[in-house]
Amino acid sequence: MTDDISRSDLEGPKIDRRTTVKLLGAAGIGATAGCLGGDGGGSGDGGSDGDSGDTDTDSDGGDMDSGGNRIRAGWLTDEVEFLDPHMVDLGIQIEIHSNLFNGLLKINEDVEIVGDAAANWSLPDDRTYEFELHEGMTFHNGDTLDAEAVKWSLERLQGMDTSPHQGKLANVDSIEADGLNLTITLTEPYAPFVSFMIRGPGRAGTIVHESAADDPEQYARMPIGSGPFELTDRTPGESLTLDAYDDYWETDADGNQLPYVDGVDIDLIPEPSTMWSALNGGEIDFANLLTGEFAQQAEARDNLAVQTTSAGEFSGLAMLSTNPADHVETVRWISGFDEDPTTMWNDQDLATTDVRVRKAISMAIDREAVAQRGWFNYAEPAHMLYNPAQGWVYSALNDGEPEPGFYHDPETAEQLLEEAGYTGDPRLELTVLALPENERELTVVQDQLSEVGIELELDIQQQSSFWDNTYRYEQELVAYGGAADIDPWMSEFKQFGNPDEETGEGAWQRSLYFSEEFSELINEANATPNLDDRADLYQGIHEQFVEDAPYAPTVHPLNPKAAVSSLSGVSTQVGLSVFRTASLDG
Repeated sequence: MTDDISRSDLEGPKIDRRTTVKLLGAAGIGATAGCLGGDGGGSGDGGSDGDSGDTDTDSDGGDMDSGGNRIRAGWLTDEVEFLDPHMVDLGIQIEIHSNLFNGLLKINEDVEIVGDAAANWSLPDDRTYEFELHEGMTFHNGDTLDAEAVKWSLERLQGMDTSPHQGKLANVDSIEADGLNLTITLTEPYAPFVSFMIRGPGRAGTIVHESAADDPEQYARMPIGSGPFELTDRTPGESLTLDAYDDYWETDADGNQLPYVDGVDIDLIPEPSTMWSALNGGEIDFANLLTGEFAQQAEARDNLAVQTTSAGEFSGLAMLSTNPADHVETVRWISGFDEDPTTMWNDQDLATTDVRVRKAISMAIDREAVAQRGWFNYAEPAHMLYNPAQGWVYSALNDGEPEPGFYHDPETAEQLLEEAGYTGDPRLELTVLALPENERELTVVQDQLSEVGIELELDIQQQSSFWDNTYRYEQELVAYGGAADIDPWMSEFKQFGNPDEETGEGAWQRSLYFSEEFSELINEANATPNLDDRADLYQGIHEQFVEDAPYAPTVHPLNPKAAVSSLSGVSTQVGLSVFRTASLDG
């Protein structure tokens, strides 16, 4: 338990905004309120007291009886490979499964942790959470959702060696179910645990149906949840069809059945310009993401509404810090591929293994210019990995301007390249793997690197091939970041920790940055619940990270979402796109 959060602060039916922000900061989950379309007013919701909703309808009532209305939505991707909440980790997947599933808890439009499947909860002691579930909940196949179903879901995650979220339940000692009552006992007090029970960003508390055990691959494609919508059809690489679940258990404060619309038809649109054309031309009602240039154009349209939202994200360049062929077994585990890692660097100079080169790349980047020119100011400059949504550590490190930090210093960058022996013209030629939505940002970075003598080639690939090739380590740089859940445990432990198959540390290592000293520091921080003490530790972790420079953060994105003016009630807090209370006028 943190010293400044009491046990009563963590009890239901609602955790206030102040405490929620602290908890999300401790867990690192970004928290930005948002409701797209209308004014998002009202506080009504289904459940016991009207306070537990993601959002309500617009203040004049909207169109409660949508009468066959369906939302046409665009998702900026070429594929959504799987939707099993225990396995997903991409924001585009989390946004969809947040419409298909319930969690024990969720975040409402006022950035408060409130009940979802749980009507209420209490902490009889610092290690015990007692949840009381709503009555009448069912999964999409008609099965009852009770405490036993939640217990099965949590225990399933505990036993999944391949899940990136297994560690969130590492300190769970026991789970007991009795009707609608669920009791979870921890091995030791840990206040951020409640954040892991949040639907969507928390993932661990998202409730999975037991059919996931029968055919995991099929479940990942066509999951059974209990949310307001069920996935009824999908065409790989093209579309997903979400239909309203007729027996969904929630109503709004006025007794109207949720959801209001009959369904959401999602088109997968991989090109940012195509997404904008579809929205501007009236082919879709909602865009889950617009790049900055198109968001700026949307802001100027009277018939469109734009909402910027942060999920506590970071963006930047992961730099290959060691030769993959020097760590064959470790790299095979990280990549998940059966074949040995690439040997393409064995007869070549892999420049990024030199820390001076990595520092030079980072110092060549003018982050303010990247935010302005690459993101049209829909981003904040990132002088460290930690983002504004992690308020307690962000403020401890001088409100995002830490010393030392990642800052523009082209003169020192050139000097470091000279010291590393790169004196030609160009000094160095590198390739960066990236997604289409990264292209504008990287064009700015490309120009900045050229000013210190580094020629950067952009290798732009679609989502499916990008994620396949990311862990083949055939490019020195990858445009890489975090989304939806970027607590220090996820962003550092999984992405930069020293690889360990037993604990899962370093399981997402794209930089192949192996540092026992850094690993010791982050593990000490993970075991320290007091926020002030943790902040002190993260100051040291940050300094080590700057010194070794395995990653060059560029910006903290503020992801613009857009909708036609006739669409209201889409919840966009913590980066989600939730249609549970969305309605269409006309």
